[in-house]
Amino acid sequence: MAQDPQAIRRAAAARDLASVRVRRLTGLAVAGAAALTGIFAALAAGSTPPKKAPVLSQPARGAAKEPAGPVQAPAPPLVFARGESPASPAPPTQAPAPAPATAAPVVVSGGS
Repeated sequence: MAQDPQAIRRAAAARDLASVRVRRLTGLAVAGAAALTGIFAALAAGSTPPKKAPVLSQPARGAAKEPAGPVQAPAPPLVFARGESPASPAPPTQAPAPAPATAAPVVVSGGS
């Protein structure tokens, strides 16, 4: 079963031409997808409002200003040496009242 050599060459040329078309179409599809991705990303970024900076309130004129110096902590209580006692003894402190018991939650997450 011999076939015409001309027909075989034409078939091979048509096959090669179709392969080139598919390769070009694939490249164009990838480039188009990348372009659409960029366009949609820019559109999404532009559709959200920008973050606003917090507005600092200005103090009223004539208002007292904070001191410019460093803040000092109150003095610690005095510690007495042996044999000395404070002028007036401090009253004993009471223990805090026990907290009322709370009921366990009805639903527990993550338990099995």
